[in-house]
Amino acid sequence: MAVDCKRAKKIPNYRIDAHTIAPIHPLGVKPSGNIYLHNNLKELDLSRKRQLGHLAALSEEILALALSFIDSPSDLVSLGHSSRVLYAYTYNEELWRKLYIDEFMRLEAKGGNVPNSSGYHPYGCRKWRGSWRKTLLKLDEEALIQVNDLVFSDFLYRPYQCSKIDYEYLFKRVIAFEENSSALRHTLNPEFGVERIKEADLTLETFERSYCSKPFILCGEGDEKRWPLWDLEYLVGRFGDINFRQEAVEWKLSYYANYSRNNNDESPLYLFDCSSEAIQTLKGEYMAPKIFTYDLFKAFEGQEINCRPDHRWLIVGKAGSGSTFHKDPNQTSAWNAGLTGKKLWMMLPPDVKPPGVSTDKEEEEVTSPVGVGEWVLSGYYNDAVKLAQEGKCQIAVTFPGECIYVPSGWWHTVINLTDSVALTENFVPAPILSKVLLFFKNKKKQISGFHLQDTVNAMKRFLSAHPMKSDSSPNYEVIENFLEKCRHHALNNEDCGLIDLDLEPPIFEFFVELVRESKYGKHTERALADMHELEVNAARQEARTNPPATKTSEAWTNLAAESGSNFSFGFSFEETA
Repeated sequence: MAVDCKRAKKIPNYRIDAHTIAPIHPLGVKPSGNIYLHNNLKELDLSRKRQLGHLAALSEEILALALSFIDSPSDLVSLGHSSRVLYAYTYNEELWRKLYIDEFMRLEAKGGNVPNSSGYHPYGCRKWRGSWRKTLLKLDEEALIQVNDLVFSDFLYRPYQCSKIDYEYLFKRVIAFEENSSALRHTLNPEFGVERIKEADLTLETFERSYCSKPFILCGEGDEKRWPLWDLEYLVGRFGDINFRQEAVEWKLSYYANYSRNNNDESPLYLFDCSSEAIQTLKGEYMAPKIFTYDLFKAFEGQEINCRPDHRWLIVGKAGSGSTFHKDPNQTSAWNAGLTGKKLWMMLPPDVKPPGVSTDKEEEEVTSPVGVGEWVLSGYYNDAVKLAQEGKCQIAVTFPGECIYVPSGWWHTVINLTDSVALTENFVPAPILSKVLLFFKNKKKQISGFHLQDTVNAMKRFLSAHPMKSDSSPNYEVIENFLEKCRHHALNNEDCGLIDLDLEPPIFEFFVELVRESKYGKHTERALADMHELEVNAARQEARTNPPATKTSEAWTNLAAESGSNFSFGFSFEETA
């Protein structure tokens, strides 16, 4: 007991005080609560009505919604010039960001792949100028009309507040403690930290037996050459003129670097690229940890079969960028190696819903706050710490040279505490094959990363090269029927999860047969049996949680209807006179 208490005292409080973040808005906009400090609320209301005219009748929520429908930079700036209050509302960076991205997506949909490296330039914007507004209006300087003691709005103030969070300072206590764990290659937080293990000490057998279903961090032996030391400047030097995907847009890396150095975004664009020329080059310049290379998704690779879903990404993000809570695609596991920068990880088991996140029953729709900044300032991070103290969440910071393992089905969010570069890959270790098969079989609408034309071609080549076996007959028939349907459609190579065609690729059946014919074939029958057991257990759990409603007899319903509204099965015990 004494030892446990002593150990607990060494673990700092992982909670943060988000109330210390209160930057001054460039226009003098103040949080909503500050209105109660105003010395003349009546005059303030009259001033607002004069400034807004007929728009004063709208609530802030409706006004913001109306502004979001403006689809021209010139119209938005003209409206902002009509009054100081409207200037403040049209100054909102999210409006200008939406204008740019909507136009980019329109150009991309209209033009398809760009024939050269020039890319798309919404409204002729070829230079990043420090904000979406200045970029679209081609301004190097702004007037910054002040609205001191005139506009009190969380809607306007909060995004700016989130954009100015100094994450390294905010989490300094957590970083310092985790840094000691990293230096020792051993977690100092056994309560809810992520275990650190020397890469050389973890064998494939031990990983599959004891570690496949829980997070851990692989540490090197102090060898700085284990992982490449790439930062954004290094990558720009090599690939500055190459287009990379940053969420909804695709820019040259040099353009993204300029954006990353200077913007006021609440949720900065996150470079998450799996298909650029650069990643095809870079994939030959590092080696994945050996225990992660026994990967059953390799059955989708090779000369004959080449339709593996997207699984390898280069990730670049400035401090404050990151990913909101999600589970990795197709029920895969993943590893993430930090090359430069510090990342904060929060990870929860599949059955524990993250704070601030809501989903539908099948987890097809996941909703959460706008970005990681709002999630932190709203108190959800501290709620996650509370869950961690209850044994329902694990928290860690990874540093350059460390590789974290994300188990299949685990919820996780990542916040870049500093500017960061990382590599990540999704893969399927043998112990989770049954879970992946079950996902492919029962959650077809959530399958992603498979490209339609590549998948169709792979199925054709597979059927041609591998004669049907008796135990494969049903799967072959499903695949053949799908290919017959495809003959009546003009196919493209979009992600199967995004196409609108009335086609449902039989990924489950195809994967079963690919694994059966591959060097991983010995796992097939056991995985199918385990999958069936998972299905049965899930059905039993569903029956216990949501028992079927009692079915009403049709005869009873007709009898009740015929008898009128006073029908009952009661008996009268009144004595007759």
